[in-house]
Amino acid sequence: MNKKEMRQLMRQKKAEMSREQKIREAEELCEEVMATKRWQEARTVLLYWALNDELNVEPLIDDLQGRDGTVLLPTCVGDDLVLREYEGKEQMRTGDFGIAEPTGRIWGEEKYGEVDMVVVPGVAFDREGGRLGRGRGFYDRLLPKLAGSWKMGVGWSIQLVEKVERDERDVLMDEVRIGKKGN
Repeated sequence: MNKKEMRQLMRQKKAEMSREQKIREAEELCEEVMATKRWQEARTVLLYWALNDELNVEPLIDDLQGRDGTVLLPTCVGDDLVLREYEGKEQMRTGDFGIAEPTGRIWGEEKYGEVDMVVVPGVAFDREGGRLGRGRGFYDRLLPKLAGSWKMGVGWSIQLVEKVERDERDVLMDEVRIGKKGN
């Protein structure tokens, strides 16, 4: 299945998920992540503000802030993502593509080496760390700049597929965590 077909399939599968299932899977997955040693030791983490069709990671944002960690969120600037410090919901604004973005201090590229972990959304993932994004390449341009950071792809149970088509620009995740169906 090519990338375009996979995106269409995932759009359909996400639409079929109930709101309750999305919430439950997100909450359980965030609890699972917070229980890991890697998460507990992380002090600076790049997360994301979830769109309606992305797994909600606000519990991770709240947890990291609660232990005085640095939460970074991406903002769109042209064709690139710039990292900004998250200072709370009241500091968010609507940016490009209607995405909520922080207005905090820009985290310059000279500080990218301080980012312990990157939690990355995607359209689909495979067990080898393959990630299918939305097709604009934002994360594929950003992630090589964060080479020393642990990259964790997260998604709902329906987002795990046998194989994600990849090309030379695609960056593999170090780890993929997917919600669990049922319960």
